[in-house]
Amino acid sequence: MSYLTIIAAVWGICAICAVLFIRGAAQRNPEPLRVQRDHEPVRHASKDFGRSL
Repeated sequence: MSYLTIIAAVWGICAICAVLFIRGAAQRNPEPLRVQRDHEPVRHASKDFGRSL
């Protein structure tokens, strides 16, 4: 292998590691995704403490 090929390979590996590190360090959404259920029972609000419209 030539000298330039070795330098290019080392720089390529460094670039790949940097990209993977930055992607792994990116902030993710801490709130979990909500699961929507079709058959969820409807809860009615108490009328004692609510404002009537």
